[in-house]
Amino acid sequence: MELVTVACIALNRIGSANSAGFGFGRHRRQQFFAEVIDDDVDTLRQKVIEVAAANGESEGALHNLTRAQNLGFPPGQIVFDVQGISTQYSAPYAACVVFPALKVAGRFFKLEEVAESGMILHISSS
Repeated sequence: MELVTVACIALNRIGSANSAGFGFGRHRRQQFFAEVIDDDVDTLRQKVIEVAAANGESEGALHNLTRAQNLGFPPGQIVFDVQGISTQYSAPYAACVVFPALKVAGRFFKLEEVAESGMILHISSS
């Protein structure tokens, strides 16, 4: 059992960076999760590029991938985007969320804080 950092990555347009921005070529949406070393934006960007390349995006197609404003996404999500030369996509390339997880025998379990608003921890005096 070990405490790790997990990134949930939603790739919204796998294949769109391959078309060099000329038209709306064939692309697909897929969600992934991966273990990452930390929650740094640069670490997450590299993981997005790695996952996209492993799933059909051309090597180097995401060299212009940058962090974007997360307008319309829940707070805490990190959004990355790359646009084409003559094509502007409405959905960002990737939206990610990073959180601590417990890794047990190759399985990952999301951790949630037990205390809720207004709850107080009781510690026995014995």
